[in-house]
Amino acid sequence: MGTGHKIHKSWLQEYRWFLLLEGFLASGIFYTDLSLELGVAGGTLYVSLVLVALWARQKRYVWGMAVLGTLLTVLGYWLSPPGGEFWKVLTNRILSLLIIWATAVLCYLFKVNEFELEEAHGKLEAQFRSLAKKDVALEYFNRKLEEKVEQRTDQLHATNLFLEREVKNNLQAKKELENAHLRLKTIVNAAGVGVYGLDLEGKTTFCNPAGAAMLGYQVEELVGKSQHALIHHSRPDGSTYPKEECLIYSAFAKGVSYRVRDEVFWRKDGTPIPVEYISSPLYEGKTIVGAVVTFKDISAQKQIEREREILLSDLEHKNIELKNFAHAVSHDLKEPLRGISINSNWLLQDYEEVLGEAGKKLLDRLSFNAEKMYHLINGLLKFAEVGNSKELSAPVQSGYLVATIIRYLPPEKSIEIEIKAPMPEIVYPPILLEQVFQNLIVNGIRHFGKKKGKVVVSCISQEKFWCFRVWDNGQGIKKQHFDRIFEMFQCLDRHTSPESTGIGLSLVKKVVEQNGGKIWVESEFGEYTCFNFTVPKKFNER
Repeated sequence: MGTGHKIHKSWLQEYRWFLLLEGFLASGIFYTDLSLELGVAGGTLYVSLVLVALWARQKRYVWGMAVLGTLLTVLGYWLSPPGGEFWKVLTNRILSLLIIWATAVLCYLFKVNEFELEEAHGKLEAQFRSLAKKDVALEYFNRKLEEKVEQRTDQLHATNLFLEREVKNNLQAKKELENAHLRLKTIVNAAGVGVYGLDLEGKTTFCNPAGAAMLGYQVEELVGKSQHALIHHSRPDGSTYPKEECLIYSAFAKGVSYRVRDEVFWRKDGTPIPVEYISSPLYEGKTIVGAVVTFKDISAQKQIEREREILLSDLEHKNIELKNFAHAVSHDLKEPLRGISINSNWLLQDYEEVLGEAGKKLLDRLSFNAEKMYHLINGLLKFAEVGNSKELSAPVQSGYLVATIIRYLPPEKSIEIEIKAPMPEIVYPPILLEQVFQNLIVNGIRHFGKKKGKVVVSCISQEKFWCFRVWDNGQGIKKQHFDRIFEMFQCLDRHTSPESTGIGLSLVKKVVEQNGGKIWVESEFGEYTCFNFTVPKKFNER
């Protein structure tokens, strides 16, 4: 409180003469204005209040005097003796107000420029002071630089001594390198894969014990011998393998590394072993001096691959049998359902009067449940067929496909369906892509949950995928149900959508994932739902 009172008192002391002058001036002008008739342009005299405000240090006084002049101009209009025509009097006062505020704007800009000039002047003075300090600092740094030169000279002398020590250390490092070479040789000899080296004539320069053991030789029997003639002379079918076509020789002939897993090496006893080998050129500096070959016996892997092929063949036969079984079972199940539906409709038509309301309701429910079971069996059959069909991918204009789907949907006047360009051309099984879009769009309409709204289909480009989006501003989905809706037979609102089988989204998920994409949902309950699914762009490379 004491500080605020002190500031207020200091403010009054600083501006007391200015306020007193403005008060006298305003009183005199107002008195003069009241003495004149309304037809006389007395309102312009209040401009002097704004001009006098230029003496004040604060810019806000310009606006204060403009407001005071405006109030007095309006009061002068009401209190001055009548006279003159009304439109002239009104025009006079309006012009007076415009002049007052135009003068206030000019005065405010003048004060702004005045403050900026003062601030620039202050900055210049500060820069001059800073330059003076920098001159002093420059002299100081010059002295420091001379000291640094002396220190650097001492450091160079110390560096010479350091280099002498480094020469000694390099000799020690050379000895350690020789030891490391010995350790590496030990590691190669202990490795579980075969390793051998060749010179430019194709003769073996070294071979580790593991490699010699795989081939049935002693190490001494391999060194110095032609590697190709000894272990790589024939192809897997027994035909001659020309040395010029051998990729092991190509490694040092062309300076390229090769990885091969469909050839054989021949043991000392004449039997072949399937191998996977890597042949790399061996350099000394920038010169190729031979090649290094690492190899391993892949007999066990080959056996596993053969067993895998047998299992895959059995699995394909069982899938075909399962598909045929599903078709047969679905046909056997649908025939009785079709009979139930037809007979219930006949009963309803022929015995409507006898059945009464309760009977008709029961028959309607029976017919509805039979129809729902029929669609459920069809859905299960489609779900089972996904991944087993031989439908090939083909270029598909996604925008045209979605437009065709929308054209054949039952009309919904309260729900607008929009396709947001651009929609790309992709390579995808066309029927499966149609199932995906149709299920997502119909799902959005069926579970909209509001009187009216919009469904939007769009696509965005990602680095390796196209990301398609089916968005609606319907009732939304709670977060705890995001995973559940993709499970079989799951439906969140069976009461409002009893015709739903709960298979559509699980079918969509299976199609998308089997074609290299993924699907997920984003939703804010009560606001919107957005299903996203991706299509790999690599499928679109042609």
